[in-house]
Amino acid sequence: MVSRRGVASSLRVLLDRGFRFTIIGGTVVEYALGSRDLGDDVDLFGEEPPPLLEEEYYGVAHELGWSSGQTWLGTPRLIARAGGEEVPLEFFDNVHDFYVPEPMLERAERVVMDGVRVKMVLLEDHIVLKAHAGRGSDIERLKEIGRYVKRGRLRVSRDLVREAVEFFGDEAPVLLRRLREAGLL
Repeated sequence: MVSRRGVASSLRVLLDRGFRFTIIGGTVVEYALGSRDLGDDVDLFGEEPPPLLEEEYYGVAHELGWSSGQTWLGTPRLIARAGGEEVPLEFFDNVHDFYVPEPMLERAERVVMDGVRVKMVLLEDHIVLKAHAGRGSDIERLKEIGRYVKRGRLRVSRDLVREAVEFFGDEAPVLLRRLREAGLL
């Protein structure tokens, strides 16, 4: 698990070097829950520089003494070191089957995490991204989020979820079914 402080510290270093990104992964849920630990890694949609220009990412990693590698999509994965912990940062772009609709990035909110201002997709958009991914682990995570909603630990706007589903056009019926099965609609 990575701490809020570790994530914030790592992201601050990148922001100070001109990197721009939006948090899109499970960190969104953990942040909404108020958790101190934000998951095993941080999934980021890289905006500037684009993740496909990976040499800029690897150059910064080398300069800072961080480890680097690749995600399952071949995009940059950096292992930041912050306050004695390792913080895996995985950068994604719209390549192959991985897709984050532009409206989700445009309506992402700015949040303050341990004094660092970062962009994060709405919880509702993250939920729809999970439904779109559709792997077994994603469906299980959706059910877990549904349980959080049912218990009152998370609040989800069904209107925003339905709006986000529409960003996927023809895939909407499948996404709606997955979300209903998870108890999120």
